[in-house]
Amino acid sequence: METEIKTIDLDKLFDEYISDYVYKNVGKIKAEEIENNIPVLYGKFGDEKLAALGGKTPNTFYRDYPAESLIKCLKAHIDGKVPVSDFLCEAIIAAKDGERAVVKALNAEESEEFTAYLMNMLSDMKGKIPKERYMEFAFCDYPDSMGELATEFLCEIADEVRSAVIEQYESASDRAKERIAEILSRAGKDDGAFNVLLSEFIKHGENLPLYAGYLARHGDERALPYLTAAAENDKISYADYEELRFAIESLGGECKPRDFSADKTYKKIKGIKGIKKRNIR
Repeated sequence: METEIKTIDLDKLFDEYISDYVYKNVGKIKAEEIENNIPVLYGKFGDEKLAALGGKTPNTFYRDYPAESLIKCLKAHIDGKVPVSDFLCEAIIAAKDGERAVVKALNAEESEEFTAYLMNMLSDMKGKIPKERYMEFAFCDYPDSMGELATEFLCEIADEVRSAVIEQYESASDRAKERIAEILSRAGKDDGAFNVLLSEFIKHGENLPLYAGYLARHGDERALPYLTAAAENDKISYADYEELRFAIESLGGECKPRDFSADKTYKKIKGIKGIKKRNIR
């Protein structure tokens, strides 16, 4: 039978602990010293036996429960808008069956805040992520925060998911294609990955720095002619030119110098401020 754990506002209990500490040290310690000491006091609070926890400490209260019960407790905190304590999250991470329980919850859950907690805890426990589920979060119709976090973790295993990510590309939304490009930019050199990155670079003339950066990070020198052509385009700004120059040089190429003296960004950076300089002979 699964144990139900009551929701407890440990932040409130910590506030009470601090208030008691301040009361006992009136005139002995300055307010700024207390503020600077908060991390130390929080550590001591973790070992304090509390009546609200049945005489247990915040560090030990959750440790005897199975991971699934702890995860249900986490969800109850979020649903009830009760602050989630580090002690609860640390107990889930340390639980013997923590990884299995977190992955199971991720495969069933779609709420934004709860899913973010689960993904971060799985990362902290260095667990194996459910790749297909994370690709759903990243490429399908989920809140941006979930998609961005899933993308971040998929980037860490870019070579493992490269083929699967490329398969998603043609049918993906524009937002998903941007995330696919970010992931593939971190994968090793590969024709499929390069073709996707090059296609996105060519399509996004309005965002050259981002996609030039992806090509540079991927490290395939075949991108040089395309980057060079973009850098020589008379219509680009000084800021875009600098990003392209960085990408070109990072791939071992050279970028021809150009005159941007009329560009507003260039003037600001160089301190010209729109005033024409006289030629000094």
